[in-house]
Amino acid sequence: MKNWIAAAILVVGVATATSQAAEPIVWDLWPGKPPGETEELPPEFDTTKPDGRMVAGRRVMRLTNVSSPLVSIFKPKPAIDTGTAIIIAPGGGHNILAYDLEGTEVAEWLNSIGVTGIVLKYRVPARDPAKRWLASVQDGQRALSLVRGRAQEIGIDPAKIGILGFSAGGSPVRYAALIAERLYDPVDRYDNVPFRPDFAAPIYSGGIPEGATITKDCPPFFMVIAHDDRDRSIAVAQLYIALKRAGVSAELHIYESGGHGYGLRPTDRPVTRWTDRMEDWLRRLKLL
Repeated sequence: MKNWIAAAILVVGVATATSQAAEPIVWDLWPGKPPGETEELPPEFDTTKPDGRMVAGRRVMRLTNVSSPLVSIFKPKPAIDTGTAIIIAPGGGHNILAYDLEGTEVAEWLNSIGVTGIVLKYRVPARDPAKRWLASVQDGQRALSLVRGRAQEIGIDPAKIGILGFSAGGSPVRYAALIAERLYDPVDRYDNVPFRPDFAAPIYSGGIPEGATITKDCPPFFMVIAHDDRDRSIAVAQLYIALKRAGVSAELHIYESGGHGYGLRPTDRPVTRWTDRMEDWLRRLKLL
């Protein structure tokens, strides 16, 4: 198992009373090389320097040179397991993955409310300078098909699989939920399994993706943004309006301040309590 998975386990090891501090199930995303891969990158490494920017007073693992995408599946305790699962796509500008802040720590929270948290380690840095989002979207679509196709193996409901992504990690969320076309050629039987999520949650991410066709058949959306997060709040509001006009169930929380990249580490700012609102939303959808 790669060193970074071991590091992630250490983060999750500081578990809440209701979460399960167990080693995750790890699946390779692709049976061979991912689509479009033509060159070898140096080994993965954490780019954060000793004096690197902290979030809520804590260090962030910023992983890059990811060439072998995978999913790490963190299960909740059986007594509270709801059968719901959420794939988590960390952000990082398509250059790095904030792997603990927006990945394993989110899985820990989901485990505490009875949800299987599945951290998607997608390819970074971006491969295509014209479509920086493409590799992440291919990995996201593949992850949804693979997890749904193997749902019985990990004890989840194939009709209760969502995807949550932060910042650049919102690209896999929005392209899976709002685009009908699979953006790679099928590689095995799992690519016959639909990739559209049953619900979607882009967190401080962007707006309507290129090529989107928003209809009433799109899955329910939950969105969080801060008013002072540059112009992203406008793009997210435009996505909400498009979903509303199409008759799609959607919930949008715009906080007055909070900026960008806060994950779910608690501070004195209300925006860092967005998880309470999402838990309420999941309960209303009868997913908890």
